[in-house]
Amino acid sequence: MRKLRLTLLFALALPLFGQAAKDQDPSTSDKDYTPLTGKERAHYYLKETVASPGMYFASFGAALGEQKNNKPPEWGQGAKGYFHRVGSEFSLFAISRTINNGGSAALGYDPRYIHSGNKGFPKRFVHAIAWSFLTYDEHRHIRFDAPVVAGAYGSGMISSLWFPGRYSPMHDGVRTGNIQMGAHVAVNILKEFTPELKRMIGKK
Repeated sequence: MRKLRLTLLFALALPLFGQAAKDQDPSTSDKDYTPLTGKERAHYYLKETVASPGMYFASFGAALGEQKNNKPPEWGQGAKGYFHRVGSEFSLFAISRTINNGGSAALGYDPRYIHSGNKGFPKRFVHAIAWSFLTYDEHRHIRFDAPVVAGAYGSGMISSLWFPGRYSPMHDGVRTGNIQMGAHVAVNILKEFTPELKRMIGKK
């Protein structure tokens, strides 16, 4: 089930957010924002892809859901089928982040989540949702984050090409994009409230 897939993804990725918040660059905060340099963009891209533990956790977690549902059945079960699905999920995430980071660099947009400078749950919750679709450009103008949307739907459509022939980029690819955008919003909400979540579970 799709719900199981997302639940596993978040459950496996959540422990990583505490460390991410601890190491958070203050320039990703709305109160103390500075744009990325070219070198910082390259470093951020690497941290978001091959050097990201979260992406590996998410790939293995999402593949568990697909394995349980035997989706697609043509890939079979067992270790071979599972690692086929892991590779598919990892490629999906890598393509999404490559499109996002590449598009952001071309447009001068910031690919990072911009934390709220507000206090109180309602404002920060709304901010996390809104800034899943918004970002700053290099002049700190607020822009619609077209690269993140292109990454979600572009990777979904591309990923359908290595699935069995009955999968359609316009149907299954768009559905995968919808799921990725939903996950993107949920992850940003978790990022926004990571300090509070850490305190709730007794972490310093």
